[in-house]
Amino acid sequence: MNSKNIYTALCESRKKYSDNYKPGSGLHKHHIVPKHDGGSDDEENFTYLTVREHIIAHYLLWRINKNPNDLRSMHMLGAKLTPIQRKIIGEFCRDNKLGFHGASPEQKREWRKRGIETQKLSGDKNSFYWWSTEEGRRKRASMGGKVSIKSPNNPWSYWASPEGQKHRASLGGQSHKGKKAMYKPGDKTFKRIKPEDFDKYLSLGYIFGSPISTRPKKARDT
Repeated sequence: MNSKNIYTALCESRKKYSDNYKPGSGLHKHHIVPKHDGGSDDEENFTYLTVREHIIAHYLLWRINKNPNDLRSMHMLGAKLTPIQRKIIGEFCRDNKLGFHGASPEQKREWRKRGIETQKLSGDKNSFYWWSTEEGRRKRASMGGKVSIKSPNNPWSYWASPEGQKHRASLGGQSHKGKKAMYKPGDKTFKRIKPEDFDKYLSLGYIFGSPISTRPKKARDT
């Protein structure tokens, strides 16, 4: 059975609940042909659904017509939408100046004000309002310090400690154990050569030592 047939069967089977529809009944009055698709307010265009059935109805309409307004209806009814569905709604509202996108600057300011007041009254310590308070700013600052390189929770913190620094230095020394400094006359730098490579570098004109140690010292003023 395809989405259109399922939708038709759902709507027709729930029309019989019209007498049960009243405040507190838990039933929603649903336009079979939605208003955004040109549906009328005539009684024959209504059916009576539970919240869950209402969400399913708009999901089926979305499958049938691909009208983003049905995704908006699902969202307003409390459905959890996928990231792709939310993106579709956002772009649709932006392009058609709906909701926040179509509001005047005065309306937007009023909505922001009401939103902040709601967050303030809720006492929610994970809200934008709380993080903007003095207490929230202090908390945010302390969290920044706790995730520093020296934090016990940071996997690199050991290497920043005195013990870790000594360990790191010893690793550097161990990697050069047994090597000898060799350089070519005229070079300003030297290479650390493994014992098994001495003959190879000698044949290339390298000599043992460092050019730094062979530089003449500047005469000191007496």
